[in-house]
Amino acid sequence: MKIYSNSGIQAALCLARITFILVFVLSACPSSGQVKQKRMLQQADYHLWHTLQSDKISENGNWISYKLAYPNGQDTLFIKNTQTDKQYVFPESTNGNFNAEESFACISPKKGLQILTLKTGEIKIISAVTQYQYTKNKKYIIAYNKGADPILEIKNTSGITLMKINNVQQFKIAPHENAVLFSAGVNTIGFISLNQEVQKTMIIENASAPFYNLVWQNNGNAVAFLQRGVDSGQNNLFFYQIKDAKLFKFESEKMENFPADFIINPTVSTKLFISDDGQRVFFGIKKRALNEQITDPTQVQVWNAADQLLYPQQEEIGQWEKVAKLALWQPFENKFKQITNNQLPKVILAGEQKFALTFNPAQYEPQYKQQGDLDLYLNNLSSGESIRILTTHSGSKNHTVISPTGNFVSYFKDQKWWVYDIRKKAHFNCSINLHQPLSDLDFNAAGEVPAYGFVGWTKNDDSFLLYDKFDIWEVSPDGKKANRLTHGREKNIQFRLAKQFYDIVKTANYDGFYTFEIDLGNDLVLAAKSNDESGYFIWNKTSGEKPIVFNAMRNNYLLKSSKGENYAFQQQHSDKAPSLWFKKDIKSKAQLIVQSNKQQEDFYWGKAEEIHYSNAKGIPLTGSLFYPANYDASKKYPMIVKIYELKMQESNQYINPSVYEDTGFNVSNYTSQGYFVLYPDIIYEIGNPGMSATDCVVAATKSIIERGIVQKDKIGLTGHSFGGYETNFILTQTNLFATAVSSAGIADLTSFYLTMGWNTGTPEIWRFENQQWRMGKSLFQDREGYDRNSPIAHVENITTPLLTWTGGDDMQVDWHQSVAFYVALRRLQKKHVMLIYPKEHHVIMAPKTQKDLSIRLGQWFNHYLKGEKPADWMIKGTSGSN
Repeated sequence: MKIYSNSGIQAALCLARITFILVFVLSACPSSGQVKQKRMLQQADYHLWHTLQSDKISENGNWISYKLAYPNGQDTLFIKNTQTDKQYVFPESTNGNFNAEESFACISPKKGLQILTLKTGEIKIISAVTQYQYTKNKKYIIAYNKGADPILEIKNTSGITLMKINNVQQFKIAPHENAVLFSAGVNTIGFISLNQEVQKTMIIENASAPFYNLVWQNNGNAVAFLQRGVDSGQNNLFFYQIKDAKLFKFESEKMENFPADFIINPTVSTKLFISDDGQRVFFGIKKRALNEQITDPTQVQVWNAADQLLYPQQEEIGQWEKVAKLALWQPFENKFKQITNNQLPKVILAGEQKFALTFNPAQYEPQYKQQGDLDLYLNNLSSGESIRILTTHSGSKNHTVISPTGNFVSYFKDQKWWVYDIRKKAHFNCSINLHQPLSDLDFNAAGEVPAYGFVGWTKNDDSFLLYDKFDIWEVSPDGKKANRLTHGREKNIQFRLAKQFYDIVKTANYDGFYTFEIDLGNDLVLAAKSNDESGYFIWNKTSGEKPIVFNAMRNNYLLKSSKGENYAFQQQHSDKAPSLWFKKDIKSKAQLIVQSNKQQEDFYWGKAEEIHYSNAKGIPLTGSLFYPANYDASKKYPMIVKIYELKMQESNQYINPSVYEDTGFNVSNYTSQGYFVLYPDIIYEIGNPGMSATDCVVAATKSIIERGIVQKDKIGLTGHSFGGYETNFILTQTNLFATAVSSAGIADLTSFYLTMGWNTGTPEIWRFENQQWRMGKSLFQDREGYDRNSPIAHVENITTPLLTWTGGDDMQVDWHQSVAFYVALRRLQKKHVMLIYPKEHHVIMAPKTQKDLSIRLGQWFNHYLKGEKPADWMIKGTSGSN
């Protein structure tokens, strides 16, 4: 230890001050080279960007996992301590999971299972594991190696093997995650209980054929499975009750009412399923003879205009005798019942699966909606009684929701929510005391207006929750009670349940959805957004909604710890790369966990702002304007207008620069290259989609020209799909744009109206009369309107150089539409180039092709908007090169 005198201390302090001043001067002086100079972003820099992916939060919120994903596939998984900033890195790893606060596991394709002990930092590697899962009781790991000799192992959380089963062909983990059903070895099936101890129980050993299609009852009390038939092709069905160790086998030959020549054949729409009370097993049956028929591809197709369904529809869905039927088996009573048939081939199970709704989606064919109307029949699966409860009801799956206990069928009709009380056999208007619109007033399309949404039922079917434009309402089944739970209307905030925490009416229920039960005694996590803010709130009965985070950033990917009130979420904006934040409770200040893409600081970057303009009718509209990087207010810049429908919501989204884009356009690429990019909102008048688009887009573009910040003769236009149609049409109405790129767009409303949608088996008529093309009438009712909004009808007006592209296998928008437009423009000797990408569909999926397209689009715009030399392919066609 050194000891200084007073004079020595003074001298030391003086020296320190001089040193500090010198360091400060050196640090503050740009000419010294200490400050890093920003530079313009180049294509060679794009690989530096990664995508931040939120992953998991531990039980008490002490740890967070996240991934950084790179275009080259070299992704990295991280976990970080929220209290100490301690961090662990797992390159190229996936499927990360915390086991309480004790350990973290993930899979590496090279190393296998990696288990990190969080307290010590020790990492144990177990090779030859391809998938795993922690049990819910936190005591075990279920590990599987899908190799030549597939092995299922039960390990403790330290990775020590407690049980090993060889040659496991299939396994299914129970919904409560404390048991696993498996088929293995020489046609053997059994299950492993993983509660206080690991215990194996064999159900069947050394059978004559293998087992498959393993299914658990939702509460884990029973299992069902199939066995492949040996000779007849008839699959065997088994049901096993775990508590009493009872095995039941379905024997179709002993069932008097089992249809002749049918076999057990579950499909996606007739899956194997056990009822909640364990009394019924549901499964698919199909006629054997039709399975064996082979269609002669040279056989003549008979398309009769009197047919209810078109020939392709008949092949896919309409020949109901070929479609598997849903049936049920009551193993304790050994009874069989067929539920669906050729007349009513579709089904939704009600509540505890004691009732079924059946219907025929083709009942009112021919019709020209996306989902046709239908009649709904309620079937009592015990008594066999069947009654029709709804006629000409909406075919939208979102408009029919069954309560969890099966007491009610809720449905949306005549812009109101109703219930059918199964016990009382009566209908009730539940919206009678709710005086806000329940249909989506912002749905700017022709045809049926959808509901804002059905949320779910509360406990014991006491009430259910609905959305209006802003708020969540609690409504009683008899309609006498309607309470508004949130207060969004006053604040212009739209509240919705945060989907990642709830199965919002989207759990598959054969040909419909299950709803889920909501406990209003617990906190609800809400997603919220206004015109320029977004975030999350917590709602409860006592305090209403309170914000977790809500600001002018895009806030998303919320995570919540299973214990306590710990939250993690991402924030981003157009000029701020996504970052991951943590809050230890709702009142705490958020702390930054990780900031992605810090290298952005080394480059000039653009910004976005909201713009306001009005269409010709004086209706106020908004849009997003993205500024060029290193913007200089004394200069004027070229601009590209990117169009579709409503684009304002994209102003706070951060876009990584990349040439790997499925439509070839990336806003960050262009702003970094000195372009303004405008995303205008478009609203539509029914019967005038093209004219409406022209009105809104021209108005938005002129509003930017009036600012004096862009070169008015160097403005480009681009759009894909419906935006491609809009681009094609707008060019026939104005010469405002110096060039344009249109992709997968239609050219002729008449021919597209009469085109078959080969991916759906239906004509494209529904798109015009009841959906996005917004004509609202048939071609034969409004020929003038179809011509008025058809690009091909006005193609001779085009003076703008146009580049179009399409996938050679596009079945969403027939690629021949692009060819027809090309032929017309060629005949009229217009400046036009078309790119066709063979084997690509509506968007480009192959990375090599994505890069090719992105480069060509850039070359096209740079030539016409910046005056750069044209690429060879723009002049020489197929003889040219990049």
